[in-house]
Order: sequence, then C-alpha cells, then structure tokens
Amino acid sequence: MTKQKIVKSVSHKTPEPSQAPEDPLACLPNTFLSRGVRTPFTTKTLRYARVAAGKGGRSMIMLPGLAGGLGTYELPLDTLREVFDLSVHDRMLFDRLLELEDIRPGTVLEQARAVAVTGVGGVELARTAIERGGSEKSSRELGQLAVLHQALRQLGGSAVQDMQREELLTMEGQVRARKALNRFASEHKVANDTIIDSLGEWSTMIAPVGLELDGCKGPLRVLTNGLAKFANDVEEWANSEQSDFRFMAGRISSATTATYKHALKCVEEVDSWNRELGKVLTDWERAKQDIGKTIEKLWWLLDGWQEMIDLWHKRPVADRVKQREIIEEVASFAPILPVEEITTAEQQFWIDIRVNQMLWAGELRKLGSGEIDADMVDRLERFRRQSA
Repeated sequence: MTKQKIVKSVSHKTPEPSQAPEDPLACLPNTFLSRGVRTPFTTKTLRYARVAAGKGGRSMIMLPGLAGGLGTYELPLDTLREVFDLSVHDRMLFDRLLELEDIRPGTVLEQARAVAVTGVGGVELARTAIERGGSEKSSRELGQLAVLHQALRQLGGSAVQDMQREELLTMEGQVRARKALNRFASEHKVANDTIIDSLGEWSTMIAPVGLELDGCKGPLRVLTNGLAKFANDVEEWANSEQSDFRFMAGRISSATTATYKHALKCVEEVDSWNRELGKVLTDWERAKQDIGKTIEKLWWLLDGWQEMIDLWHKRPVADRVKQREIIEEVASFAPILPVEEITTAEQQFWIDIRVNQMLWAGELRKLGSGEIDADMVDRLERFRRQSA
C-alpha cells in the first residue's frame, strides 16, 4: 500500500483539491478551538500535532500532512498508543492529556513542562523547561510588585510620587502605600482591603503578559516581541537565497508579521488597562472579564510559535543546507490564524499561505523515509474499519 493510500484511509479535515468545496475558506480552521493546541510530542510522526476537544467531549489529535498526504488528519486521542509507537516522554504526556478536561494553550503547556522537567525527553528539553519556568516565576513576582507601584503612582497622590518600587518590600513602605490607597478608596467608596485584593488578583491575571519594564515582561509579551525579530531575521536570510527558498522564507516572514500584528493589539490592550488602574479598580468585574478574554485570545494567537522560533535559533550558523531544511519545516507547519480572527481583507492572504503550506507539508512528510512501517499500516487500517 502506498503512503497516499494509507493517509486516505484516515479521516481528514481538509479535502483533496479535486474534492474541495467551492468555499475557499474551507482550507482554514474556523476557530481557535477547532485549530487545536500545539502538543509537543517528540515522536517524529507526531511532530506538530495538535489536540482539540471533539464532538461529545472526546479529545482528538490532528496530524498535518501525515505521510505526504494533503490536509490535516484526525484521530481520537485515546487511540494514539494503538496506532503509533510512542517514546517514553510521549507516553507520559499522552497520559496527562487524556485526563485534561480543559484543553487550552496554557493548560497543555503546563502538562508538557511537567513531563519535560523529569528529563525523560532528554537533557536539553528538561533544561529549557526549567529555565523558562524559573524566568517566568521571576518576572511574575517582579511584575506583581510593579503593578502595585504603578497603582500607587497613579492613585496615591503626591505623597507617594517619590516612592521606589523596592520600598514596597519593607513594612514601612507597605504602611505608607496602604495610607495612600486609603484616600482613593474613600473617594470612590470602596473598601481599602478590596482595593488591595483587586490589585493582587489583577497582577496575577496579567502575569502571562506582564509589563513593559525590565524583568517584568511575561512570556506572552516576550514571545510577541520575538515574532517581530523572527520575521526580520528570516527576511534578511532570504535576501541571499535562490527563488524557491526565498519564496518560502517570504511566506514565513509575512505570516509571522501578520500574527505579530494581531498579538500586539492584545498586548497594547493590556497595557492600556495598566495605564488606567483607577478605571480597573472602580469597575473591577467588567475589567476582569474583558482582560481575561484578551489574555486568553493572546494565548491562542501565539500557540505553536515558540517552537518555530526555537527551531530557527538552533540553526547551525555555517550550514546553509540545514538552514534551508529548517525554512522548509517552518513554512510547512507554521500556525495558521482561523477565520474567526481574521478580517475579510486578510482572508485571501491566509488562504494562499495555507494552500502552499499543505503542499509543502505533504512533500516534507513524504521525504521522511521510514515514517510509516507495515505494522503502522495495519493499525491505521484497523482503526479505519472500527471507525466506519
């Protein structure tokens, strides 16, 4: 059985060109939820897999370009171990994902890191997870202090304009801060303890984004800034390339830049709330709801991009052939924005990106010799019969 016949035996979301519906948007995911969450399996065949909640609450695993086929192929997540030979790391991650009821980028990342730090996926994976976890913890703690300091500067009046952030770590500074916030609380008929509690909750909510201050940038802000640099780096790399790779790199740079612009709007919205903490505290329930939606959207926008940036950062400086391979991989599997997120004017751009991507991903998977063996063919056929 050929690879193309194998993948046709598995259900797929994006039809073959000859069978494609007239709606050109059919090649794009409709929503972030249907696009799924990037799941960092280490097994070669499962690289760039995404997990999503399916019908009836059954989680699905989505595999782009499986064995050279077009489209994105779906399997129930709970059948994964029956079909694929998983590494130890992937078995541990699989077990955690099966128990995960709330599938979101933040929750999947939490489970992935919990597995990575054990070392079963290798030293490099463990080191990266530990370093990023530590960095995020530090920025979160500094950010919480900075939010309180900003609140004092905005709401506490002239009595605390000279107050330094470090003073909030002392008992004297905390007393001074509470007195300053008392004035704001009494003017707006809000209990002082409520103000303090709301500021604490606010600083926790915005921690993934953080503040545009040294040491206070959250991981989503860092990643958003990283997208802009990544797009520029790839564009610069393409200047000395031949036409086919220059075209691929151009698509990467354009898709990255487009995603960056969407993400930046979310970051700027968080920053605008931080500049108006009085408005946040006097209309706390609305602010909490609005900013929660914005940060959740930012998680989805950036999902999957960290791996692309990491892959590019690890490129061998002097090996142009390997660099081209990385460009092919990123061009084939870069995250696509769903229909719900893009404007009508952006639709054709993302359709073009996705159509090229399906072809590239299929070819790249096809080149992966040994990706599917005879035993896996039998398992896929058995799954097809059971699902029919």
